[in-house]
Amino acid sequence: MGGGTQAPKDTLGQLLLALHVSGGTASRAELTDRLGVGRSVMGYLLGELADRSLIRIDRSGRKTDGGRPSHQVILASEAPTVVAAQIQPDTFTVANVGLGGQILSRSALPLSDLQPLEALDELCALMTSHAHKGHNVLGYGVAVSSPVRSADGYAAAALHLGWPGLPLHSLLSEHLSLPLAIGNDANLAAIAEYRHGAGRGASQLLYLTTGNVGLGGGVVSQGRLFLGAHGYAIEPGHITVDPAGAQCPCGSTGCLEVEADHRALLRLLSLDIPLRSIAAEVALLLDSPTPEVMAAVQQVNTRLAVGLGSLANIVDADRIVLGGTLGTLYSLEPDIVRRKLGERAFLADLAAVPITPGELPDAMLLGAAELAFQPLLDDPRNLAGSRKSTAQ
Repeated sequence: MGGGTQAPKDTLGQLLLALHVSGGTASRAELTDRLGVGRSVMGYLLGELADRSLIRIDRSGRKTDGGRPSHQVILASEAPTVVAAQIQPDTFTVANVGLGGQILSRSALPLSDLQPLEALDELCALMTSHAHKGHNVLGYGVAVSSPVRSADGYAAAALHLGWPGLPLHSLLSEHLSLPLAIGNDANLAAIAEYRHGAGRGASQLLYLTTGNVGLGGGVVSQGRLFLGAHGYAIEPGHITVDPAGAQCPCGSTGCLEVEADHRALLRLLSLDIPLRSIAAEVALLLDSPTPEVMAAVQQVNTRLAVGLGSLANIVDADRIVLGGTLGTLYSLEPDIVRRKLGERAFLADLAAVPITPGELPDAMLLGAAELAFQPLLDDPRNLAGSRKSTAQ
């Protein structure tokens, strides 16, 4: 592309994103086909990314049918990384993550009975230590189990943490020197599954998941998270599936999250398990389920399907991914979920939407990394260029 002509920045970002979701390596032919550009344009784009030390090209590949070598495009070892953090009710988890969705290192810090500000101080110290030992770190991404206001990173309702509404972005930024982005953990898990897991190739992805307690989810539409006007869209845990059901921390009764998360299963089995042990105990129960456990699974899946039916009518998804224990519950009794979804879906197409368990055990952590990487994926030219000039 002579005469100083440049490819649009969004095309450059699309190329880096395509390589990112491919796990860090893809053939030049595959990338050319995916972007729908000509060979000369692809050559220019690859040159731009190589100039910024984002990729390298292995020219020792096999020849294609047309006789040309199918060069491999590989993310460079010196490409930027990010620090991702996940705030859970009982643990902080922090990791260094590279492009391609690779977790390079990680550590966990049990969440002691500290006040929110003290706990956040500990989190910042852990995140900073990971930034210091990381390579070419761009910034931080944080996943929290609360709706997060898009405008200012205000965590409005961290109910399972027992925290009040907090200006989380402001509080963390006081101690962090790199760019910071914060999002709802289930929303971020949705984008991670869409890019790196069971949601790949979906046009309209509906994602639901559960952690130790609670149930959340998100919608990815045409490659972007749907967040609504303020960032609070898609709170599936708080749709009612049984008006006479259990009390929910939100103040309502019979919400999906208290009728289909770990607590629901344990309640049906009359088991009282400490918070820190809930996930492990449920995993053991579902690994070799007794008839009593299977009966409880059927009841939980019935409530889950009621919620999915309502959501399917609203979202018009072409794929549903169930993360965490929800995926296991579905795998144990898929017919109940499919039948109930069919009964409640408004149209036959909605009843036939593919449902699959999630593939990523660290979906929320990887989603936090996606948030931190997004500025680079949106515009590799400006971000990489500014970083290069700052270092000089």
